[in-house]
Amino acid sequence: MSRAIRQRYDDPLDLIWLECARSLDLTIVRSDEVYASFDGERTLTLSTSAHFDPDDSLAQLIFHELCHALVAGRRKTLPDWGMANTDERDLLQEHACHRVQSALADRYGLRALLAVTTDHRAYWDALPIDPLGPGDDEAIPLARDAFERGTEGPWAGAITRALASTAALAAVMRKLELPADSLWRATRPLHASGFPQGTDGLRTCGDCAWSHGSASRLRCRQTDRATRIGATLTACVRFEPKLDQDACGACGACCREGFDRVELSARDLVKKRHPELVTVDGFGPHLARPLGRCVALEPPKDGAPYRCRVYAERPRACADFPIASDACLTARRRVGLSV
Repeated sequence: MSRAIRQRYDDPLDLIWLECARSLDLTIVRSDEVYASFDGERTLTLSTSAHFDPDDSLAQLIFHELCHALVAGRRKTLPDWGMANTDERDLLQEHACHRVQSALADRYGLRALLAVTTDHRAYWDALPIDPLGPGDDEAIPLARDAFERGTEGPWAGAITRALASTAALAAVMRKLELPADSLWRATRPLHASGFPQGTDGLRTCGDCAWSHGSASRLRCRQTDRATRIGATLTACVRFEPKLDQDACGACGACCREGFDRVELSARDLVKKRHPELVTVDGFGPHLARPLGRCVALEPPKDGAPYRCRVYAERPRACADFPIASDACLTARRRVGLSV
C-alpha cells in the first residue's frame, strides 16, 4: 500500500534566495532551454540543476542575476538587463557584476559559496581582496555604483536579509563534520573588524599595519574606529605586516600616485639648493609629479626603486610624513599596495 505524500523537501539555501526574488517582485521559472534570461518585466528564467556544475546552486544563480540588475541601474527593466549574452560586447558589465557580487558576499564571508560559474570564473578567481579598491580596471567604477545600490538602494533590504540568512545557515553548517570537498567549508566567519576571518592562524591584529593604539585599546583603521580588536586576535583577510623605514624604498606610494604634489614652504632648503626641481603655479611652489612620480625621485634601482635624490634637504611635508600613518596607508591603497 503506497503512502500519501503531502509535503516535499526544499533546499533551504534555495528558499532563502527564492524569497529574496519574490520580495523584489521577480518570478523565478526553471527551464532546460536557457541558462539565465530576464524578460525585462518580472520573470527570471534560470537553468535547471541538471545543467549546474557541482559547485553551482540556484541561490548563487539568483544572486548573480540580481547583481547584474544592480550594475544595470536604470536599465534593469530591459530584457537580460540590457546585455547581450552571445558575445563579449558587454564584458565590462559582466566584470562589474563579478566585483559587486564578491564585495557583497564578502560582507558575510560568502565569496566562495556564492561565486560565479561558467567560463567567466577565471576573472572572479583573480579578483583582489578588495574588489572595489583602486585599480585600472574600468569595471571598478561601475561596480562601486552597483554596490551603493545594493547596500543603500530599494533592493538593499532584500539582498541584505538573504545574505544574512545565508551566513546564518553557513555558521550552522561549519559546525558539522563536513566532507573535505564541501563548498560549505569555504565559508568564513566574520572577524571582529567585520571582514572575513583570515585563514592563517599565526597572524594577529597586533602585528597588522592597519591596527593602531595600545594593546588594551587596539583599533583597526579599515573599519569603524569605535570597534576594538584584540592584539592577540587572529587577523582578518586584510592583514598586512607592519611597515618600517626599510619598506619605504620598495613602496614610494607617497612619492608617486598616492598624492598629487608636495607643497613647499619658505623654509624648505630644496627651493634654494635644487631650484631646477621646483615648479611654481597659482597655488605656489611645489615638487611636481609628471607621470605620477615626484621629480626628486632617483631613477629606479634594483631592490629600491623609490629613493629620494634630495633626501637630506627634503621638504618639511616629506620629513614629517609618518610611516604607517593614516596618510601613508591611504597612499599605499591608492597605488594598489594595500587593500
